[in-house]
Amino acid sequence: MNRFYRLGLLGLALLGMSAAGARAQDQQVDPNAEKPFSKVGVGMGNFLNVPVGARAVAMGGGFGAIADDPTALYWNPAGITQSEGVSATYGYTSLFAGIDHNFAGVTFELGEDYRGGVSAISYGSGDIPVTTLFNPEGTGATYRASDLALGVTFAGKLTDQFSFGVTGKFINLQIASLSANGVAFDAATIYKPGLAGLRLGFAIQNLSSGFKYSGSNLSQSGGFDPNTGNQNSDVQIEPLAGNLPLTFRVGLATEQNFSEDLRLTAGFDFSTASDRSEFYGIGAELLWKNLIAVRAGYQAGTEEAFGLSGGIGLRYQVGSFLGQIDYAVRPHQTLGLVNMINATVFFQ
Repeated sequence: MNRFYRLGLLGLALLGMSAAGARAQDQQVDPNAEKPFSKVGVGMGNFLNVPVGARAVAMGGGFGAIADDPTALYWNPAGITQSEGVSATYGYTSLFAGIDHNFAGVTFELGEDYRGGVSAISYGSGDIPVTTLFNPEGTGATYRASDLALGVTFAGKLTDQFSFGVTGKFINLQIASLSANGVAFDAATIYKPGLAGLRLGFAIQNLSSGFKYSGSNLSQSGGFDPNTGNQNSDVQIEPLAGNLPLTFRVGLATEQNFSEDLRLTAGFDFSTASDRSEFYGIGAELLWKNLIAVRAGYQAGTEEAFGLSGGIGLRYQVGSFLGQIDYAVRPHQTLGLVNMINATVFFQ
């Protein structure tokens, strides 16, 4: 009887998630209607919006309440309390125009009920040719755009049902000779009500003050006044302050064991940020014999959502060691397929 009760609750949860996605998908845009103001690109540090972890991306980003591997350092730092021992992960994403996105994270025990973690996110363009009005094909010089986030996380279990996590991050933004530095904070919780394997997650990300660029390119020579022959004063450009993408994420997840060999994990996330519209993510993972995982997901609600996604995972466990390789693919309407790969190890 309990088995059918759990299956019924799972079905209702998945039905609600699918309905939300379907309603968002069915919304039609009148091409003649006035387009609403878009928040995309109004801030700084947009690389922090790029999702990490092939497993999470394959599940449509519906990972905020699942968050049970080292990528929780990005999605929900409270989630690192759901693993034991030491774990580490590295993920690589190949984006468009030679841009690479990398994520690395390590979690470890700090006591019976507390855990810590460190993480790094890098985002780089490679060499970009310098072009001018008179040299549209390039001057022969190049520059780079690169961003970096280094995080330290502390998380703990207040009860068997409630966990919290906080992350402090150092952020470096750089383009050519200009750079901006500062700190940001994440705060998150996970609650397990003890009903049908449900988990609730909540996270606030990228709390910070304004960032300003500085560097030699902000100084311009005044040159000579052709009328007097005098040297004009140099001009110092004062940049405006920009904000990181302040993000709010709410998630719902459930996990059901259909047999000793088959486990289903499903998640739903609602997310909004200061530099993009609200969107929904839904996804599921089917794990067979703790060996092979098949995943699928969907995002909707905004033009920036990437729609369908999918992926697979392979796991190998011997003794206290567990290794996992995950792959995800998500199509972009203008940039083509985006591929991600992740390698994770657990030592319990």
